[in-house]
Amino acid sequence: MRKVTEMDNVPELDYESFLAEAMRDYLDYLDHLGFSTVMQAYNLKCIDRFLVEHQVRHCEQLNTRLMFRFVDKHKGRVKAHTIRLLRHTFHGLCRYLIRRGWMTGNPIAGFPIPKGQPYRPHVFSARELSLFFGFFKTQREQATDPVVRFRTLSWYTFYHLLYACGLRVSEAVALTTSMYSAEQATLYIERSKFLKDRLIPISQTVCSNLDRLLNEREQLFGVAREGFVFLFLPESRPYNRLWASQYFRRVLQRLGLYHREEYHRGVCTGTPHLHELRRAFAVHRLLKWYRDKADVNAKLPLLATYMGHSYFGHTKTYLTLTQQLLSEAGHRFAHSFDHLDWVIDDSKLG
Repeated sequence: MRKVTEMDNVPELDYESFLAEAMRDYLDYLDHLGFSTVMQAYNLKCIDRFLVEHQVRHCEQLNTRLMFRFVDKHKGRVKAHTIRLLRHTFHGLCRYLIRRGWMTGNPIAGFPIPKGQPYRPHVFSARELSLFFGFFKTQREQATDPVVRFRTLSWYTFYHLLYACGLRVSEAVALTTSMYSAEQATLYIERSKFLKDRLIPISQTVCSNLDRLLNEREQLFGVAREGFVFLFLPESRPYNRLWASQYFRRVLQRLGLYHREEYHRGVCTGTPHLHELRRAFAVHRLLKWYRDKADVNAKLPLLATYMGHSYFGHTKTYLTLTQQLLSEAGHRFAHSFDHLDWVIDDSKLG
C-alpha cells in the first residue's frame, strides 16, 4: 500500500487567481521542507478567492491597504485567531514570492496582528460522554440489519478511540492495521502533526473494540486484516474528517447535547465539535491524576508525549479549567497547607 503523505490530505488545489501556480509551488516547497500543508492549503484557498473577487491581477496591488479590506470582509464572520492564521499564511507566501523575484518587499509585514478574543472551549462531562457512547450501544442492540450493526460498531470504535487515546481526527482516519499491535497493545502513529512518530500504549477496552471490528468486517464482508482500519462498507471507502464530523454532530443534536457558539460578556463559548473528544481525554486524564494524588507536574510531560506534542506549551491549550478540576486542585492545596498556623493570635483581627 502506498504511503500516505501530507500532500495527500490537502484540499483540491483549484486556485484561480493570478497567484494560483505560485500557491501550488509554495505548498510543494513547504511539503519538501517537512512542514504541515493542510491548513496552509485551506488558507490559500480563502486568499485566492479574495484576490479573484477583488480583481487583483498583479503583485503591485498587494499592499497593506488590501489586507485591511480583507479583514473588513471577514470581520464578525471569523475569529481573530483565524485572521491571524490567514495573515501568517499570506506573509509566508509573500516571502516566497520575494525569493522567487516576483516582489521586492513584503506588504503583509506592516499589517498589525489582530488581538485575540477570550474563548472557552466545550469540555465534555462524564455524563455527556456516557450518553454519547450509550447511544451506539442502544442502536447496535436494536438494529436487525447486519450492515447497520457493523456500521454502528465502527462509528463507536472510531469515536471511542479518539477519546480513549486522545488521537487527532487525522490520525484516526489514517490508522492502518499495520499500526496496531494486539499482542503489545500499542498503536504506532506515523508522521502526524509536527512530523512526529510515536508509539503509544492502549487499554484492553480499545484493543477489544479494534479486534471485534476487524473480525466482524472480515466475517461480513470478507475484508482482510490489512489496510485502513475504518472503512465505510460495503463500498470500502476510508473514513474522512468531514463524514466523522457531520455524523458526530447529528448524534449530539439527537441527544440534545449540541449547541452553537455563544457570546456572553465578551467571551465566546465554543460548540462541542469532534476535536473536543481529544480535549476531554486530556482534561479527564488530569482530573484522574489529581484524584489519585499523583505528582501532576511529573505526569504532564508524559501527557504531552502521548498526545504527540513537540513541547508542553501545545498540551496546555487542551487543559481547560473545569469546575471539577478547580475543586480537585483546591482540595489538594487545602490538604497541603491547611495544617499550617498562619495566624498565631487571631484576636487581633477583631
